Amino acid sequence: MKIIGLTGGIATGKSTVANWFFEDGIPVVDADKVYKDLCKRGGVLYNEITRAFGIGILNDAESIDWKKLGAIVFADESKRLRLNEIAHPAVKTEMLKQAKAYAEVGETLLVFAVPLLFETDFHKLCDRTVLVYAPLAVQLERLIARDRLTRHQALQRIGAQLPLKQKLHFADVVIDNSGDLNETRRRYEAVLNDVRRTICQ
Repeated sequence: MKIIGLTGGIATGKSTVANWFFEDGIPVVDADKVYKDLCKRGGVLYNEITRAFGIGILNDAESIDWKKLGAIVFADESKRLRLNEIAHPAVKTEMLKQAKAYAEVGETLLVFAVPLLFETDFHKLCDRTVLVYAPLAVQLERLIARDRLTRHQALQRIGAQLPLKQKLHFADVVIDNSGDLNETRRRYEAVLNDVRRTICQ
């Protein structure tokens, strides 16, 4: 089974491209979804994170309140790194478990959608890496509108990831999503056709 590593900065359109892969019949293992599932009450990360950051991050239903947790970790680099230290090993283990299950049922192509693909060395597990790109100004505008953040809050979240300009040098393929979505779709289809022609044969 061949693996595509899909990444992109926050609010660049990575999830949109991941959905297109899924709609085209390619399984997607999404690190964000895995992380959220592991953080549900009873999940392997729930107790660890609440112990590390306190019950103040919980909502009335005693689930993790992502806005509260985000306000803490994006305002303090040491706390963000602590959260990563707790979460990344468990997320990676679960993603590899899911990948193994897909391989066992005969899937030939899989997408790992990982925001921190290069930062966590996840790209080393992939046969091809794809970066969804948008300029900082576009990224910032989308993030503020989507998550109703202040400019300062949005910049904190963007700054927590490796700059996209650096990721451009690491990725095998870049899908520019700075403008028209139809054009982005055409670029995605060209990437998919190339992947099927090269690494899947």
